[in-house]
Amino acid sequence: MTTDQETAAPQPRGPRPPQVRRPRLRGEERDQVRADVAKGYKKPKASIRSLAADFDLSFGLTRTLLQEAGVTLRGRRGDRDNRTADAK
Repeated sequence: MTTDQETAAPQPRGPRPPQVRRPRLRGEERDQVRADVAKGYKKPKASIRSLAADFDLSFGLTRTLLQEAGVTLRGRRGDRDNRTADAK
């Protein structure tokens, strides 16, 4: 027994929309975004992923900007020092 999907002719998809690329962050604009991202990361609940979404950046670029700003990145589990102090 064959299904309609197996016997149906493939449907043409049509042309793809043109790719839109964002220009690179350079100079003063990069400095400003770097400072804003670093300031946002100082908030206790801020993550790289949430900052990337807020600033419409990729995860990798957000992480790079934080490293360029000299920010010490938190581990995946957040601030573990507070949890161990509370448990004692």
